Amino acid sequence: MNWRSDGFSGLRMISRTLIGALCATLCNLPAVAAPPLATLNAFDRYTAVVEDRIRSDSSTANFLRVLPDESKRARARRGEVLVESAQVLGVRPDTAIPKGQVQHWVAAAFLPDATIAGVLPRLQNYNNRSRYMNPEIIQSRLKSRRGDVFQVYLRLVEKAILSGVFDLDLRVVYRTEGLDRLSIESRSMSVVAVSDASAPVGSAAKDPGLLWALNHYWRILQSDGGVYVECEALVLSRTTPLVLGWIARPVIAGAARESLIKTVRATIRIMNSPEAVD
Repeated sequence: MNWRSDGFSGLRMISRTLIGALCATLCNLPAVAAPPLATLNAFDRYTAVVEDRIRSDSSTANFLRVLPDESKRARARRGEVLVESAQVLGVRPDTAIPKGQVQHWVAAAFLPDATIAGVLPRLQNYNNRSRYMNPEIIQSRLKSRRGDVFQVYLRLVEKAILSGVFDLDLRVVYRTEGLDRLSIESRSMSVVAVSDASAPVGSAAKDPGLLWALNHYWRILQSDGGVYVECEALVLSRTTPLVLGWIARPVIAGAARESLIKTVRATIRIMNSPEAVD
């Protein structure tokens, strides 16, 4: 009998058991009518610090946080999606979130043979967004546009730890900074949990607290024969039970990390797809 094989099998079994216990516990938490106001206010303070720092970085060498040097940019040009937690990067605000938690990650990639002028209309074509981000995004629609400010509706399916379907209303602001830099600020104005993928828009269901807010901050730099794409993601959810915190934290962090990687890869597909332009 191979002790290594048995050891790994045992660890996998323990891990599955613990994750199963986490899921069962989260599923049985009381539903919430709405996120606590104190939680949302604290998240607003958290995002304000993030946004101030991003804007101060806009014209500096810190424009890209994950790709500060040539060695990492070379990895991105070879097709790798690089991901770091905000804590590791030293950009996580020291702001407490009562009754809530924030997953805060930054990811970066590279699209060769692209320009900002070329990718911009593809990024702004929200009616086709679900075509390239399925199965995570199953509906997408531009609700209105005023200049560089877009109001967007998305239906998001979450399957990382607990299954959930959410209707999101987003406010997306584009800021071009010279010929080689573009910033995009996408903030959730409302998040509504719905019963399933076919539910009518906005028909609220039991809220498990899995997703209370979702902000994405994109930075795009045209350089080296293509565009570098960096996304900073903030995901607000309810806190996990203290008794399972030691297993919940790494599991939830890993799920947030993988979700951001999928988002960046899907966005690269959008930017690289001529069909995305009406």
